[in-house]
Amino acid sequence: MGMISADSIVRLAPGTRLQQDTVRGGWVLLGPERMLVLDDIAQLVVSRLAGQPVGELIAALAAEFDAPVDVIGQDVLGLLTTLADKGFLRHG
Repeated sequence: MGMISADSIVRLAPGTRLQQDTVRGGWVLLGPERMLVLDDIAQLVVSRLAGQPVGELIAALAAEFDAPVDVIGQDVLGLLTTLADKGFLRHG
């Protein structure tokens, strides 16, 4: 599907949902016959996927955490690419 960039629109893949795991006390991505436990940062990023270009999400996170956009961008793009490669996300 190609690389995820700042211009990409990323969303959960069909059949995938973000859900709080009350048993383990955290958040998971649930997909057909699979589950991925998210750390706090991954949950924050995934929960903010709202149909905007990834670059807007990166800028918002950089401002919120007073961090350099290039550092946040590298981390967010890496995370989203990994999740897309595992089939939890779609992008275009």
